[in-house]
Amino acid sequence: MRRFVAAVAACITASTCLVAAPAIADEAANVAAVAHLEAGTLAAGDAELAAILDADPTNDDARMGLGAIRFVRAIETLSQGLYRYGLQSPRTMMLPVVRLPVPVNPDPEPVTYAAFRDLLVDFVDDLAAAEQTLDGVGDSGIKLRLDLAALRYDANGDGTVDGDERFIAVIQRVTGMQADDMPATLTFAFDKGDALWLRGYVNVLMGFTQFWLAHDWQESFDVAFPHFFPKVESDFARALAAPGGDPMYAEGAPIADFISFFHMRWRIDDPDRMAAVRQHAKAMIALSRESWDAIEAETDDDREWLPNPRQTSPFASIQVNAERIAAWRAVLDQAEEVIDGKLLVPHWRFDKGFNLEKVFDEPRDFDLVLWITGPAALPYLEDGPVTTSADWAAMVGAFEGSFGVSALWYN
Repeated sequence: MRRFVAAVAACITASTCLVAAPAIADEAANVAAVAHLEAGTLAAGDAELAAILDADPTNDDARMGLGAIRFVRAIETLSQGLYRYGLQSPRTMMLPVVRLPVPVNPDPEPVTYAAFRDLLVDFVDDLAAAEQTLDGVGDSGIKLRLDLAALRYDANGDGTVDGDERFIAVIQRVTGMQADDMPATLTFAFDKGDALWLRGYVNVLMGFTQFWLAHDWQESFDVAFPHFFPKVESDFARALAAPGGDPMYAEGAPIADFISFFHMRWRIDDPDRMAAVRQHAKAMIALSRESWDAIEAETDDDREWLPNPRQTSPFASIQVNAERIAAWRAVLDQAEEVIDGKLLVPHWRFDKGFNLEKVFDEPRDFDLVLWITGPAALPYLEDGPVTTSADWAAMVGAFEGSFGVSALWYN
C-alpha cells in the first residue's frame, strides 16, 4: 500500500525514525476511519479524525477518512430528519433528496414547509463541510480501504445502528441497481481520484438542493408533499384528511398533485442561491476533469472504484476505455460552454437559443409549464451558436446506448 509520509527529515541520521512514525500514524487514521464508518459511530469518528488532522494538517489519510465520514454524516442527518416526519417516498414522484431510503416511522411528527426547508439548509451546510474537508486531499498515495456493504449509519436517529441501516441501500436507491447488479465484492481502495469524484457528486447534490432553497415553493409543498409525509400541515392536506376528503378517483391523486407541484410558480426567494447552482455545476465539471486526470495517471490495479483502461472495472455492465473517457471529456467541455452561456440552449418554439448562464445569474420566478411552452425562455433568448442534439449524439455515441448509467458513474 502506498502511504503518505508527512515528515521531512531534519537530518540524515534521523530520517528513518521520522519517516516511520508518521506512516504508523497515517495507518492508524485509516483504520480508525474504516472502523467508525463500518460501526456507524460517525460522530465519534468525526471527533477522532478531526483531532488527528488538527495535529497534522498534512495527514491525507486522516483528511480522506474525515471527509468520507462527514459525507455519510450529511446523509445520516438528512435521513433522521426525514424519518422524524415519516417520509414515504412514492414511486410516482421521483424527486431529489426525498428519494432517500428511510425506515418506516410508526409515529411521525407533523411537518411544515419551514421545517422541511430547515432540513435542506442543514443538508447543504453538512455537504459543504464534507467537500471542504476533502478539498485538501493531496497526491500522497492515500487509500481508504472500505467495504461499502459494511458501511452503516443511524438512519432513524434512535442512537443505535442496526444491521439493516446500511449505506449500500442509498447507493441502490440512487442508481437503481439491484443486488444482482452489484459487484461480487464491494471492498474498494478509495484514492485521490475517488476523493475528487466524491467532491464532484457533493457539488451535484448541493446544486439540486440550492435550487430548491433559491425559490419559495410553499404552494407546491402544501399540495404535493402529503404524498411524502403523512402529517403535512397545510390547508390542502387538511381538506384531504377531512371526512369525505379526496373521495373520487383516489388512484389518480398522485399524478394530479405531481402536475400541481410543477405547475405552480416558484417565486425567486434567494438569487444568490440560484447563482450558486451554476457554480456547483461548474465545480462538478472541473472536479470530474481532475478526477480523470488522476485516474488515468494511476499505474496500480488495487480494488478500483473508478478504473482507467489499464485497470480492472468492478462493474461488468459499465466499461471504461480510452474512447469513452475522451467522449466524457467532450461532454464536460460542451456542458461548460452551455453553463457559461457561450453555447445557447435550443427551444422548440424559437429559432434563437436561450442563455443558461443568465437563467442562473439573473433569475426570475420559475414555472416549468411556461418553460416548456416558451414564455419563460423569452427574456433569455439571444443570437449566437446553439448546441444541438446532433452535437450531443456524436459525443455520447461511444457509450453504445449506456450513456445514462455511465454518466452517473463517470461523474
